[in-house]
Amino acid sequence: DSTLYEVGPRTAQILREWIQTIEALRFPRVKKELERLENSHVGYSLKDTFSALGLPIDDSEVREALVLLKVYWQERFFSNEYLSYDRAYPGSARFVQEIYQTGARIVYLTGRDEPGMGDGTRQVLIRDDFPWGVERTHLLLKPAYGLPDLDHKVQASELIRNYGKLIASFENEPANLVAIYEQFPEAMHIFVETVSSDHAAPSARGLYRIRGFTGE
Repeated sequence: DSTLYEVGPRTAQILREWIQTIEALRFPRVKKELERLENSHVGYSLKDTFSALGLPIDDSEVREALVLLKVYWQERFFSNEYLSYDRAYPGSARFVQEIYQTGARIVYLTGRDEPGMGDGTRQVLIRDDFPWGVERTHLLLKPAYGLPDLDHKVQASELIRNYGKLIASFENEPANLVAIYEQFPEAMHIFVETVSSDHAAPSARGLYRIRGFTGE
């Protein structure tokens, strides 16, 4: 999420469905603003999205709507059923394909969990022509939803070592990127500058930054 795939359209679809619910009728101001939602309004969090629409979080109606909407969103965002709304970033599938064609092993290390998002993840990888379901491809999902992403990615390091020498990693979350760097300091580590949380990350030298996979 947010490294190879843009997940904003997933959130946008969920919000568009919420404004059709009876619950949304309780919040006419919020409903009205969400009716003009575009994918470009969607930020990392629902709070960011509300701010992009000009909805003040310190307003009581907005705050109450946000609390209820988050429950509705969370039940759907982390589910197989909505992963089809994700869109691969331009050039990302081709980039991974070209790496695979060199003979490299591809490891998709993700904070998605196997019970809730495993099937949908595999379906969109195939749909979007990423290397998957063939030799030298691996998908490492969390065994359970509640496991923190950072813990999962650090724990996965031992599996990755068993696959061979890590050449490069790509990550949109700075804290995750630094954690993988600490596990594999000899590899190249690339920060994909899309959207990320505001979680603090330790400083590190020798990392790289890209804005996408098209070379622009």
